[in-house]
Amino acid sequence: MPFSNLWRTTTFRLTALYGLVFVLGTVVLLGLVYLQATVYLSRRTDDIIAGETRALAASPRPDLGRRIAEDLILNGDRVTVIGLFAPNGARLAGNLDILPLSLRPGGPAMETPPTVHFPSVARLRAQRLATGEILVVGRDVSQLLELRAIVGSALVFGGLTIIFVGLGCGVALSIGPLRRLRTLQAAGEEIALGNLKRRMPISRHQDELDMLAATVNSMMGEVERLMAEVKGATDVLAHDLMTPLTRASTQLHRIEQTGEADPAQFARINAEVDEVLDRFRAILRISELEGRGRRAGFVRIDLMDVIEPVAELYGPLAEEQGVWLTVKGQRGLQIQGDPKLLIEAASNLVDNAIKFSGAGGAVQLRLGEAPGRAEIVVQDNGPGIQISERDAVLQRFYRSDRNRLTPGTGLGLSVVAAICRLHAFALKLEDANPGLQAVIDCGLVAADR
Repeated sequence: MPFSNLWRTTTFRLTALYGLVFVLGTVVLLGLVYLQATVYLSRRTDDIIAGETRALAASPRPDLGRRIAEDLILNGDRVTVIGLFAPNGARLAGNLDILPLSLRPGGPAMETPPTVHFPSVARLRAQRLATGEILVVGRDVSQLLELRAIVGSALVFGGLTIIFVGLGCGVALSIGPLRRLRTLQAAGEEIALGNLKRRMPISRHQDELDMLAATVNSMMGEVERLMAEVKGATDVLAHDLMTPLTRASTQLHRIEQTGEADPAQFARINAEVDEVLDRFRAILRISELEGRGRRAGFVRIDLMDVIEPVAELYGPLAEEQGVWLTVKGQRGLQIQGDPKLLIEAASNLVDNAIKFSGAGGAVQLRLGEAPGRAEIVVQDNGPGIQISERDAVLQRFYRSDRNRLTPGTGLGLSVVAAICRLHAFALKLEDANPGLQAVIDCGLVAADR
């Protein structure tokens, strides 16, 4: 797997970043341990050397050689270093062969390499006596050097181990997301080639990629619906508008040929043109509703203020058509919505119900009775809509074969569906046995504020 692909994944980058932070933290921790330990041991060694130096320097000169020999026997000549040198540097006593040139009497302690008599690294301190002789006292510091080596090795190998383990974990953790990303890319390429039914795969983990895939799937569902509506609308529009435009063109051609202008012919031509204009007005209305990016007209509204104006508006029409229109509901069901649009949606449903119920029919406009939910219900006892056509009738211009002779544009339910989508409401078409029951489910009743 190319490293460039791994580096593009958030998982790998975060793992590498956390690994780097962990490495730095470990190095700092071990470094502090190293400094604290070495400083403490060096200081402790210097204190011991200083004490021994003071004790030997306080000894009478005739007994100093004997005292040095006793100290070497008592403390061990492999642990303690003592040397007595004449002012000219000649060795007088002790287990130190020569006086180190860099060691200055009264100066700071220093470390010296192994010698013949003391085969270990020693930390030495020199002091000039009152007689002019130089006393050198030291201790074995090989353990201190071993500690430094151990901590240094831990810093190197621990850091390298953490780096490689971090990179390995980053690679391992990135393989899964990369595979899923490639699957999502393949699905996206298939969608781009025109397969609008393809959806992004979603795993059981429900992580951020699944959240993005679910959003894309929802978007693609809406795109597929709109594309299907556009295709269906184009086909139906071409079919339905062909007839009135052909008739209008034929009548105008006849008038042109004969030169006779009959007012009745002009009236029929105007009717044909008005029918076409009505269809285009309905199309523009749906486009206006679906193109709304804001909800500026939304207010708190009681659903009785929606159905009562609709009943008053369509009461005379229902009476004229011989249809019995009743209204049922109680105040208290309040929602957030655009009153004008909701009245328009309910009006379209009632208009369809009156139109298809026919003389002697009955239409009921009521509010739903489900507890805690707000619903607008329009029920009629007409022929209803077959189950197989209930999704299709919500598309633009769709009209079933048995209703093609009934006046209308086939866009009324499309307008209702667009208004419901704008409000995030559900539009349901159900059997009324007999007839149809159209339900605008507005969701839960708005909470009191």
